[in-house]
Amino acid sequence: MLPDDCSHEKIGRLPSIVSCSLADIKERREAVVLTTEPAWDVVKDLDVHPQLIYVDGNTKADMTALAEACEGEVVYGIGGGLAIDTAKYVAAANGLPLIALPTVLSTDAFLTNATGVRENGCVHYLRSKAPDTVIIDMDVLCSAPASMRAGGAADVLSIATAMWDWQEAEKMGANPSTQQVTPQAIGIGSTLLQTLLENAREIGSGTPTGLKLLLDLLCMEVQLCYLCGHSRVEEGSEHYFVYAIENHVGVGLPNPYDKAHTESETIGGEPLLHGELVGLGILLMAALQSQPWMQYRHALECLQINYRPSAVARDAIAETLIDLFDYVAQHQLPYTVATTLRITPDIADRTIQTILD
Repeated sequence: MLPDDCSHEKIGRLPSIVSCSLADIKERREAVVLTTEPAWDVVKDLDVHPQLIYVDGNTKADMTALAEACEGEVVYGIGGGLAIDTAKYVAAANGLPLIALPTVLSTDAFLTNATGVRENGCVHYLRSKAPDTVIIDMDVLCSAPASMRAGGAADVLSIATAMWDWQEAEKMGANPSTQQVTPQAIGIGSTLLQTLLENAREIGSGTPTGLKLLLDLLCMEVQLCYLCGHSRVEEGSEHYFVYAIENHVGVGLPNPYDKAHTESETIGGEPLLHGELVGLGILLMAALQSQPWMQYRHALECLQINYRPSAVARDAIAETLIDLFDYVAQHQLPYTVATTLRITPDIADRTIQTILD
């Protein structure tokens, strides 16, 4: 029996992960499928008779409307981050079981119990639910375009800059009591980062071995965040830069969090992937943190993640950097290098030139 004054905290857990061919799935329940057209094209022979809903927005209002329209016994999220994030919200709102079927390892959304929404110029996370089951068809993942199949690796590589921010916040006394740095978390995070750096080429080649390792790294990164009770170990100034530049250039239709096979965000007709922006943010912030950013650039190149998105002009990158101090303050984001460093036009230009030229 626990004492009455004990605190009760439930640590999140990973979904059950099942590796099988899509041909082996036989769903006889009434299913609501949240997906995108490109993702559904990949799995359209799936033996599921669904209420098919294509997802194209990620505000809370968008998701609430879909949750209210849901009629079924089980929810499927099929595709990338947007579809699966929406499915998590819909399933949680209706108290239904959830099956996630990622068609590309573009983010860690298929493993987490929160849903990202964009509101008032920033990304916020709503408590939803983790999938009950994640179905992995390695043939589907390996057949994804090279520019997309390992995009989720950027969310592991971001440990490099996020963990620096978290440790710096500790030195400055800026971490709340629930987010204190521990040697164990730093040790595990460092191991995950080093493993990614050492295996970036294998992962970027899209082999079953490489993508299985990426899946494992994403699982361990998410479990580490659950154990810490927050995501500071992998989300810092690099992600805040992404949120800021998305707001700056008007990203939002449909959403950079869903990258299923041929789908990509566009600005002026040019493709833009979430992993690209995170990769760019890692390099910029690592340079501003005086880290050895060149090893991270090499990893991105091996991973085949394009950190030079042609859809985003250098002027937009520079303006976002210059405004980042105010953006972080406005949205009350946790302490990072962007909290104290006012980036002048000269610093912005030199930093961009350093990492991109």
